[in-house]
Amino acid sequence: MSLTEIEIHFERMKELSGSLTQTAAGLYGIADTAGISAAAQIKAAWTGSNADAFARKEVRILEQIRESARRLEALSVQIEEKAEQIYRLETWNALTARARSYR
Repeated sequence: MSLTEIEIHFERMKELSGSLTQTAAGLYGIADTAGISAAAQIKAAWTGSNADAFARKEVRILEQIRESARRLEALSVQIEEKAEQIYRLETWNALTARARSYR
């Protein structure tokens, strides 16, 4: 693999990592801002016998959304770390192969 190809692959992995980070931020926004706001509005407007059960379900769903965001963040970090490792190793391999071909 050429150094240019290695660089392109590395940039793509960084973009993927950034995209996952943005998706996680969006999920946090849904869970922490929009979700809490919607839950509060529903709670204020609904006082029936099932309102509390529904509110508990909302809380569970918002917590699941937060957990999904945490997992995406962790995956983003792992992708970035592995991409960096692979980049360094592939660059070293390409440079070593190039040096050997000059002998």
